[in-house]
Amino acid sequence: MAITILSAKKFATTLKATIHKTGRLGFTDDTAKALDFKSGKFAKFAQDDENGSLYLIIISEGSEDAFSVRESSGYYYVSTKVMFDTLGFNYENGNIMFDLVRQPSLDNDLQGQVYFMKQRQIKNREKKNDIISEP
Repeated sequence: MAITILSAKKFATTLKATIHKTGRLGFTDDTAKALDFKSGKFAKFAQDDENGSLYLIIISEGSEDAFSVRESSGYYYVSTKVMFDTLGFNYENGNIMFDLVRQPSLDNDLQGQVYFMKQRQIKNREKKNDIISEP
C-alpha cells in the first residue's frame, strides 16, 4: 500500500489572477512567486472549443503565441486587453477575478504549466442578488 501525506503548505495558497479595468491580467504576490515570474516567464492562453473555458499556460521561452509577463514595481501582469475585448469580457465595470487551478495532465499537450482559469462568482456591491456570469 502506498500512502502520500498531503502537505498543508502545498494547499495554503490560492493562486489568483484579475482582469483589471485596464484590460491587464494581474497576479497576486503569492501567485507571482508560485509561478516563478522573477525568472522571466511568458503566458499563453487556450480556450476550450466546447464550453469556452480558459486556460493559462506558463512557459519559459517566448513565441509568437505568447504574451510577455511584465513587471512594474514588483507587480506582475500580462497585457491582455485586446484578447479579453475580443472574448467579450466586460472588465471595464469592475475587476474580473480567477482562481488558477493547476492542470498537470494538460502540460504535455499544451507545452507548459497549465492552469484552468476558474472565474469567481462575485456579487455586485449594489445588487447583492446579481452575479457576474461566465463569458
